[in-house]
Amino acid sequence: MSKEKLSQLEESGQYVFHGSPNGEIEVLEPRQGTHIPDLSKPTEVILDGRPAVSATPYADLATFRAIINGANIPIDHTSGFGVTDGKKHFRVSSEDVLTHAKDKKGYVYVFDKDKFEPYDRNGEPKLDNMEWRSYQSVKPKEVIEVTQEDLPDLEDIKIGS
Repeated sequence: MSKEKLSQLEESGQYVFHGSPNGEIEVLEPRQGTHIPDLSKPTEVILDGRPAVSATPYADLATFRAIINGANIPIDHTSGFGVTDGKKHFRVSSEDVLTHAKDKKGYVYVFDKDKFEPYDRNGEPKLDNMEWRSYQSVKPKEVIEVTQEDLPDLEDIKIGS
């Protein structure tokens, strides 16, 4: 049911979404983002732009991050997601990640899109960018609880690094 509601909100084009294992955040504050420039070296992390609240216009990406994260998955793992040529893609390092996600829940924070701007680390932001940022504190319009049932179809999640 949450998946349907999030899909409707996404289709309106008025909102961006932020996924978290914590459902009790009243105001999100800007934080310093990081980036892994070479996925073959996941421990080599660099700072990514200035501190911000990150969100996405794609509810599935926020749902994935709300469930698949270090707090919910207590094993050594990696995961990722993105959008290429308009197609969303998701990745987890092993089947065990999805097994651990079965009984977990997360929260998708819904924000008015007009408080955010598209972000691109190469300096070429576009309205269809996967990441949008707010450089000020933001209060969610709504918080929606999600479970593994709200994740993208499991056959759409690539297993392996």
